[in-house]
Amino acid sequence: MTGPCSNGSDFIKEHFRTSEGIYKLVHNVGFYTALGLKHPKMPLPKVTLFTIKDQFGSREKIVYNLTKDLYLLNASDLLQLDTERSVQGKHTFKDKCPTCHDVNLLTRSKDSVHLLVGTTDGQVHLINPLKWEFIKIYNENYAIENGESSVTCVKWIPGSETQFIASFSSGNMYIFNTTYCTKTPMNEPAISFTLSKQGDSYNILVYGFPTQHRGKSRTKEIVKWELKCGQINEFSFSPDTKHLAVVSQDGFLRVFDFTSEDLVSAMRSYFGGLLCVCWSPDGRYIVTGGEDDLVTVWSLQDHKITARGEGHKSWVTMVTFDPYNSKGIASNGRPLEEDNAELPVYRFGSVGQDAHIFFWDLCEDSLEPVSTWRTKSDTPSETECDKKRPVDKSANNSNNISNSSYSSFTLPLKGSPNKKSNKVSDAANTLPHRNKFSKLRSFVRHSHSDTHLSDSQLLRNIQCYTILDSVKVPRLYEVPRIDPLVSKRVSSERLTCIVFTKDHVLLSCNEGNIYVWSRPTNAITS
Repeated sequence: MTGPCSNGSDFIKEHFRTSEGIYKLVHNVGFYTALGLKHPKMPLPKVTLFTIKDQFGSREKIVYNLTKDLYLLNASDLLQLDTERSVQGKHTFKDKCPTCHDVNLLTRSKDSVHLLVGTTDGQVHLINPLKWEFIKIYNENYAIENGESSVTCVKWIPGSETQFIASFSSGNMYIFNTTYCTKTPMNEPAISFTLSKQGDSYNILVYGFPTQHRGKSRTKEIVKWELKCGQINEFSFSPDTKHLAVVSQDGFLRVFDFTSEDLVSAMRSYFGGLLCVCWSPDGRYIVTGGEDDLVTVWSLQDHKITARGEGHKSWVTMVTFDPYNSKGIASNGRPLEEDNAELPVYRFGSVGQDAHIFFWDLCEDSLEPVSTWRTKSDTPSETECDKKRPVDKSANNSNNISNSSYSSFTLPLKGSPNKKSNKVSDAANTLPHRNKFSKLRSFVRHSHSDTHLSDSQLLRNIQCYTILDSVKVPRLYEVPRIDPLVSKRVSSERLTCIVFTKDHVLLSCNEGNIYVWSRPTNAITS
């Protein structure tokens, strides 16, 4: 153990014990940079791990971004990871920083890897990092998004060799196809999109019309998803690629049917924006984390919050499931269907700006009753609740509400009344406990990171909240909670990424370090 923190009892841990054994810090590799890592607008370092096969067998590689630098590391032996010997290549961007990256697992070979890299100026680079070849640049001349909108997340569409999605801080997402050329000459007008579909609080636009070829419609060149939700922080596909979960700075989790482009359901955070999202291996649950210092488990089947996890002391920067330590789930990610099979136990981890790592075990039969959250200090009496809490008449008349004690807080949007209003007072009533325009104005301005919006612009942004008026925010005592299995401070700086492998757990922090933790099967007991 090293380095006590301010409270004296919360030391930086180098090993900790769980029910399956001891996790031990076995390696720490640091990267030097002359730029200030603590600048609030500096992109967070992230790790992408992938494997390629050649005549020597399987070799693991790591893509790592730090300020303006993008590294390719040879990680065949994580315990021998070193900044001098393991760096296979490095590229330094000029006047921009890489923000996110993703590798296409279908097209990788021993000589070629298709790596997508998003940057702070709104460009997406398609690179072969094995030879550092720049294949294409999307939004090169800012004909799609201006240079003030940065790329927040970029991912290949699972099962596709040519299509990927990039999200931007402007609240837009784009589906690109690598088979089409998106380069436009300098000083040309911006690309003109055509409205294809208009949904609740979002629009789908296309560039280039689909053409018929042998009875099948070709893929559109560029598809634009205009969500009008402030900055999109992250999105994630379900394991079957049927649904797309998107979290944004306005505090909403939006779940789309990716094929039909319909908004299936939505959830609102307890407070502030949502920063990260992931799916369970079987696609039943979605876990989010954000500025409310909570991890929230949401059920796709029931359209409601299943549980909340409390413990983080600052913003949650990443959540991800551990597929190697979940019980009752088959190798294909689906729950076991045998009669004697136990209920699935989902293990997932979270890291945050409090420099803590958390392990959580989610099991339906182990959730604490809702009543355990009720205390005399935080729970008003029924008479006081009836006097203070407004009655939602529209919710009582809805056919989508079940008799569950908290199922009415997150409802499916299909079939919900499409309530629109241009009045400030009606728009203000859509947020819980906010019946004044001044409070709503500050909330919207904070969500859109703009303090100079006029009232007319605010009204247009408020329209998305009037569409999602069926989404309510449950209080802490109204939702079952899960307690963390592990809560340890493992760094002196905020943690930015967590990756689970079969034998190790990788962590990255804001100061430019990658921590390699050994799982209990390989950990040295001490």
